[in-house]
This record gives sequence, C-alpha cells and structure tokens, in this order.
Amino acid sequence: MHTQFITEGTTKLEVPELEHFRTRAGDYAPSLAPVFYNPHMELCRDISVSAVQVLADELDGIRVCDPLAGVGVRGLRYAKEVQGVAKVIANDRSREASELTKRNIELNGLASLVEVRNEDANVLLWENRGRFNYVDLDPFGSPAPFVDAACAALARRGMLAITATDTAPLSGTHVKACLRRYGARPLKTEYCHELGIRILVGFVQRVAGKHGLALAPVLAHATRHYFRIYLRARRGPSFADELLAQQGYVSHCSACGRRKFIQGAAVGLPSSCECGNEFIHAGPLWLGRLIDLAFVHAVAGDLAKRNFKFGQQELVFLARCAEEADGPPTFYDMHELAKRAGASPPKIIGLIGKLRGRGYFASRTHFLGTGFRTNAPMDEIVKIFKSA
Repeated sequence: MHTQFITEGTTKLEVPELEHFRTRAGDYAPSLAPVFYNPHMELCRDISVSAVQVLADELDGIRVCDPLAGVGVRGLRYAKEVQGVAKVIANDRSREASELTKRNIELNGLASLVEVRNEDANVLLWENRGRFNYVDLDPFGSPAPFVDAACAALARRGMLAITATDTAPLSGTHVKACLRRYGARPLKTEYCHELGIRILVGFVQRVAGKHGLALAPVLAHATRHYFRIYLRARRGPSFADELLAQQGYVSHCSACGRRKFIQGAAVGLPSSCECGNEFIHAGPLWLGRLIDLAFVHAVAGDLAKRNFKFGQQELVFLARCAEEADGPPTFYDMHELAKRAGASPPKIIGLIGKLRGRGYFASRTHFLGTGFRTNAPMDEIVKIFKSA
C-alpha cells in the first residue's frame, strides 16, 4: 500500500496515497483504498472535535470509542486535540487498518491515551456496555447495523454521534431500502434531506428506547454526501418516553406544497389536502428540534479558538444552523414556490424580512441555499411571496 503523510487539525496522519484512488470525475473514492480515509470529511471532523470538547468540559475524564476507525483519524484527533479525554478505543476489524492506526499513534505520541483493537465493531461495543461517554459511528454506508450495540455501550451521561452516507434511501430515492433499514417511509420532496435526517434520528431513538435510553439531538446537518447527527444521552424509561412522544409523520401535498405534522405512533393520517389533492406521507420520524442552541453556540465558541483550515467556513455553517434552530419542521424552496405561484422568486432575504415583520418565524436553512423555514400558513407565504 502506497501511503502519504498529511496533517488534519494538529494531528499528523499516514494515510493511503490519495492520487491512487481518483475517479474519472477527478474526485476521490476512499472506498477503493485498502484502508478507509475520506479527505472530504475534514470539516465534519473539525466540528466533531469541538463537539467532543464541549462534552469533555461538562464531564470529567471522558472515554471515547471509535469502533469503525479506518486510519484512526477521528479517535486520534479526539485524543490529541481535546482536553479531558481519558481514553480512546480505536477499532477496526481490518488488520491493515489497525496496523496503520498504530503507526499514527506513534506518530503523534498517543500510546498512553489510545488503545487499538482489531474486532468486529458490534462485538466490541456489546463487550463494553455502559463504558463510553462518546461513541462515534462513522461507517461507509448505513449506520443501522451498529446502533443497537452503540446504545448499549453508552454511559449514563454521554453522547452518540452518527454519520450516514446512504442518503439516497433516507431521502426517498430507494424507498424499500429505507423501509428495510430504518423502518420508515421517506419522501422525495424539496426538503427530502431534512426528512432523511429526521428518519435517522427517529430510528436511533426507537432503538435506544429498548435500552431505557433517551437520545435527544443537539446538532444535525446534511453536508455534501452525508448526514451527521449528535445525540445527547439520558438514561431512564420516562425520558425515553418523552422523546418517543415527539415522533410522528409528515403529510405532504405535491400539488400545493402544504404539509401537516401528526404526532403519535398509531395515528390516523389525513388522506387529502384542503386544495383537494391527496397527501403522501413520510415516517415515522422525529418531529422535535434538531438543534440545541446552547450546544451549537458552545461548539462554535470552541471552534473559534482553533486554527482549523476550514475554520471560518465552519463558523458560518454553524451560524446558519443556529439561525434555523427555533423553526418548525421542514422548509420551503424558493424555486418550487415560484412554480406554484406562477411568479418570479423574490430576494430570499426580503421575503424572510416580510415574514418576520408579520410576526412569523422565518430563517434560511443550511439544507438548501434557496430554502427558508417559517411557521406562516401556506396562503400567507404565497401572498407575501407574490408581493415581495
């Protein structure tokens, strides 16, 4: 295996030589490498470092598990760049990956903090029930096969972070695959990525409920080819019940763009919209908040102190997440509204200003550059849209 040396954050890494894994389109295909490393996830990993620092500031001597480590980049960055990490387990069932992780540990002088394991991820997590304050599931593809064991491995106080790169099933392109993996029906709409994240959160919460574990999202985002969620753990059946009560369904009208939110597990869903067309439904999924403002502000505060390559971009991104934190589920797309209203789309900032001026919540969204989030009724949105 040809390798090269890079630096991410303040962590030095030996990784597969990236030029050997370029696609015809010129992008990298890390799945083709003998040991997995994706350079495009650096922004995500930077945010994760600050998220773990926020958690470490709250707790005393946190234990971290990276059960699908690849070259070990996440676990090593947590060990080197986060103050308050007592132990990191970096695991990969690939012997080649484990050997490369060991070399990276030596490269950074982290032998006292990081332990390398070469096991099946689920076996490792089940063997360590209740031992980790932070578990980071970052698989290639779906995280679904690892969620049950990850919930078992979480300590009473902690956090579960999950990456999903199977965005096509979650976003409605492959409905049957989503039903098989996550037990929920997706929809292909303008806000399908948000629905995908809500399906993922809902699935994880239902699995966690079996363990008497409540997992409340504090940050969730869709970036490039992946979804990323951070869920704060709290043990107790009553806490789990409170969160599960906030799951339900989204009913969407493809004709006029209206949507309804119905909370509950076994509920009757509306069949037709007030415009006369039939609703289509997504769920079950999480209908509560995706973003905790205090957590995001704390993460941004930590990021601002660091000298990351993409630091300014990351701060702008987190500011957009914070802006939409108090908004309702789902958002609207300017172009879709323009088609339905038969009018040219106005400036999005002007539209948001008018919605706020009439007392409604309104913000942009990180999910889509032409998207905006509001609690205004559809008729009011169209009226303001046409007059803006």
